Amino acid sequence: MSMALFEMQNDDVYQTYINQVKKVPLLTVEEERELTSRIAEGDKAAMRRLIEANLRLVIKIGQKYRSPDVSLMDLIQEGNVGLMRAVEKFDVSKNTRFSTYAVLWIKQAIARFVVSKRRTIRLPLKKEELLRRIYIAEHTLHQKFGRSPKIGEVAAETGYSISDIELVMNVACNPLSLEAELSSKSGASFAEVCEDNHQSNPEREFMARYSKHETRRFLKTHLNFRERAVILHRFHLVDSDMYTFQKLGDSLGISAEAVRQIEKRALNKIRNKREELLKCVYA
Repeated sequence: MSMALFEMQNDDVYQTYINQVKKVPLLTVEEERELTSRIAEGDKAAMRRLIEANLRLVIKIGQKYRSPDVSLMDLIQEGNVGLMRAVEKFDVSKNTRFSTYAVLWIKQAIARFVVSKRRTIRLPLKKEELLRRIYIAEHTLHQKFGRSPKIGEVAAETGYSISDIELVMNVACNPLSLEAELSSKSGASFAEVCEDNHQSNPEREFMARYSKHETRRFLKTHLNFRERAVILHRFHLVDSDMYTFQKLGDSLGISAEAVRQIEKRALNKIRNKREELLKCVYA
């Protein structure tokens, strides 16, 4: 079956459903109170009548979540599940209309369905709701300005901070397959060029050891014992933790301030010989 034919059939089903729902009369406040009282006593017929009278509410809410990748009838079906749950949970003693109470249950059911259906990696419900508001704001601002809105404009429109919007937009990106081709010309896949940082890299490890070795050789040539000891331990060029001024001073039998002065003097010497150091390490 073609996609166009499938969509036409979905539209026909939706229109038929709408026509059926429109035939169900709405409830007055008095009728609603009577039905909720009967439901509290276990009347199944009253429960069915209350559900049918609020199906239009589900359709109205479902239309707000409509998108190309999710069928509207699926949204309505999930919303109806939320509506039935609201009927079961509604407290007749509360001084509120049932529709006001049911909205939250309907939205929650639809939103959870969208989250589970749309993404490979599921987002928390609150993040999904924020993402939906961002998309609505972007569409509204695009219509208003005739261009893609800036992130600051979206933040002002939604009332959220720029950092919150950036976070949600980053985690909402669709995952990229490792088998995806980088380009039609190269034919190489992403897996062939993606570095695995969890595996050891012999070349990088060798270069790190070589650089440290050559740097120590350079320092031995141009610095005295104390200057060399301070630089080696302060910049972690030996196999030990980085030393503080105080700890290094205690090891050398001098004050922390003296260590700081030695470091400053040694760094000035290294800066004056930086060209020689670069040739020594990267030659």
